[in-house]
Amino acid sequence: MMVLKFGGTSVSSKENLEQIKLILSQKKENYIVVVSAFSGITNKLEQIIEQALVDESFTLIEEFKNIHFKLIHELIPIKDQTELLIAVQEKCNELEAICKGIYILKELTDKTKAKVLGIGEQLSSLIVHSYLNTHQIPINFLDSRGLICAGNDYLDGDVDFEVSTNNILKKIKKENYITGGFIASNENNETVLLGRGGSDFTASIYASAIRASSIEIWSDVDGIHSANPQKVKNTLSLKKLSYEEAFEMAYFGAKVIYPQAILPLIKKKIPLYLKNTFRPEQEGTFISHSHKKSTHKIQGLSSLNDIAVLTVSGIGLSGKKGSARKVFQTLEEHNVNVILITQSCSEQSIGIGINESDADISKKVLDHTFRNEIKSGTIRPMDVTKNLCIIALIGDNMKNKIGLSGKVFSVIGENGINITAIAQGASERNLSIVIDQKDEVKALNVIHEKFFSNIVKNVHLFIAGTGNVGEEFLKIIYSQKEKLIKEYNINLKVIGVANSTKMLLNGGDEIGEKDSLNVKKTGEAYGSLPEYLSKISELNLPNSIFIDNTASQVVSDGYPYLLENSISISTCNKIACSSDYKTYSQLINAAKEFNCHFKYETTVGAALPVIKTIHDLIISGDAVNKIEAVISGSLNFIFNQYNGENKFADIVLRAKEEGYTEPNPLIDLSGLDVMRKILILSRESGLKGSLSEIKFNSFIPDECTNSESVDALFENLAKHEDFFKALYAKANKKGFKLKVVATLENKILSVGLKEIPSDSPFFNLEGKDNVVALYTDRYVSEPLVIKGAGAGASVTASGVFADVMSIVNK
Repeated sequence: MMVLKFGGTSVSSKENLEQIKLILSQKKENYIVVVSAFSGITNKLEQIIEQALVDESFTLIEEFKNIHFKLIHELIPIKDQTELLIAVQEKCNELEAICKGIYILKELTDKTKAKVLGIGEQLSSLIVHSYLNTHQIPINFLDSRGLICAGNDYLDGDVDFEVSTNNILKKIKKENYITGGFIASNENNETVLLGRGGSDFTASIYASAIRASSIEIWSDVDGIHSANPQKVKNTLSLKKLSYEEAFEMAYFGAKVIYPQAILPLIKKKIPLYLKNTFRPEQEGTFISHSHKKSTHKIQGLSSLNDIAVLTVSGIGLSGKKGSARKVFQTLEEHNVNVILITQSCSEQSIGIGINESDADISKKVLDHTFRNEIKSGTIRPMDVTKNLCIIALIGDNMKNKIGLSGKVFSVIGENGINITAIAQGASERNLSIVIDQKDEVKALNVIHEKFFSNIVKNVHLFIAGTGNVGEEFLKIIYSQKEKLIKEYNINLKVIGVANSTKMLLNGGDEIGEKDSLNVKKTGEAYGSLPEYLSKISELNLPNSIFIDNTASQVVSDGYPYLLENSISISTCNKIACSSDYKTYSQLINAAKEFNCHFKYETTVGAALPVIKTIHDLIISGDAVNKIEAVISGSLNFIFNQYNGENKFADIVLRAKEEGYTEPNPLIDLSGLDVMRKILILSRESGLKGSLSEIKFNSFIPDECTNSESVDALFENLAKHEDFFKALYAKANKKGFKLKVVATLENKILSVGLKEIPSDSPFFNLEGKDNVVALYTDRYVSEPLVIKGAGAGASVTASGVFADVMSIVNK
């Protein structure tokens, strides 16, 4: 004989009951069916008795009655409806009488609550019983109140298994039965409830009593998932669990099964199946005393909300017997349930996880219990931290898995999530961490991604800049999206895009390519960049990366805020790394302190691995002694293209239009761009210089340097065409070429336009190419040379993308 339990959603419509009828018709052994109240009915009954206190329950009672009348009319033939309609009306009359009593007495006792809240299962079982009989599923009706005995607490009764088992065995024959869950009775024949979720418990009580061959709990989900699908994306349906794993998952928030329902099954080793009423062909979850070992170190994640941590601390706890007993005895006396406990080795502090609703009373009573010690200063007043949640990692295979906790703490830290407390049971089946409530979803997602290797890792991108580089970057993201998902289980999701005046944020939802590339039209105006950054922080998404594809001081000023919120940065913007050394070093240190990444390879040489190479040299013990470099692809392009016949201003305009220069070409022509780059390389080499220390030989007239706008710049360049012709003619006469060269030598930085002879490695540097020659302790006479395209929107965007992927892979 077997037991089947169907939840409220499963029994709440004609279509759903047809599914149940089909499921039952396929059973080849006798069964007991346990049903919950119709969906939403228990909550409505709670509203009814709460409104009774202010005499406003009549409308709700009518709604309650109409729901049941409607179902009867839909489910039951007219000739069989009368008895059921009378039963519902009698219950509604009883409800009205009870509500009048509540209002008159201005009192709502647990006894009254139990009597009312159990009505839902009484009626649902009667109606479903009638429906099945009228559809040729012969089944007998049972009232669980006459069979299951429970006492002490009207709302969460302690079951007397011996008496209940005897009652059930006397009643049950080799036939089919249906009964309402959730309800029992005490020795005075008063209604007692088995706790919210108690219909599962009812089913397991029957299964234990009859030593059922199996128990099936049917709901609207495919068994237990590796995490809550409403909070975590790409969860896995768990095929097999041990009783212990299932209990831990249920206790810590997996709502597919009531935790207490598992306990009666363990002793008699009754297998449990969690199935989906609407997809009965699915395997669901099988729970038993043992299961085939999973390849995963953890089986799943769960979480408990509305947690507070109460900290008892002070030197008076150390070495003093009975202190912990006093703490827990005091809490027990005031009906406070302790969920989690941590204690320091020095015995000077005890952390206790409790329901937030118990926090204030717990502090009050413990402060009173230890009032003398608090007065003497040996114990501090109780400290309470609220708005917390518990994340629990669960799995039998967690035992003896080296490094598991380290992985958890690492991925939590990388996402800026602070851990308040940690607890691991002696069974090593559960590792629990207490974190801020606001970080719950983020923590669940990043931990889930870490431990389930076939899960796609979602990376959330926030982009500033939609100009040449920004547009190319977006195109790369969308063109590579499917490949990254398919081959690497990485999903790069564009969540935010902003230009200088508008931002586009769809509340954390992914933004499509068309909208991203048209933010001028699709975005909303914002007052200042901090507004955009603030919204990024408020979304609090896991694996967040900010990409700066601008040359804006305003954007780079936002870096500290982002890093302090553990949001990694990938940037081609040179301003931050070439600002004062204090700011530069603070950014580097902030990334380390807040467990995120600050990547800026493309600030020098676009996608060329210049900064990475210097890092690798330094970390291996080498030292950079000298750098010679042509590191402005835009200037190299300009002076390569200019031949004294075409106009210098036209060549600069072409370079701007092709995305080689900064939006304002004066940044390139003034030498500022090159100075920033050589300064960055010097800092990567270990120096602490500043822009003001760089020796710069200007190569454009002062009037051009002082241009107040881009248009004015081009006017002034055209006006001084003879100046540029003279520069070219002088070099060309010697057979030399003009190159802007940056040098670091003897700790001195210099930038200037030089005439390059034909025997120089810089002479044949074509187009927009860059070249960097590194002289080190190991590369003395022959430098280490890095050469390649050093400008252009697509090249720079590819370098920014490479930095993003470097962050993702770390």
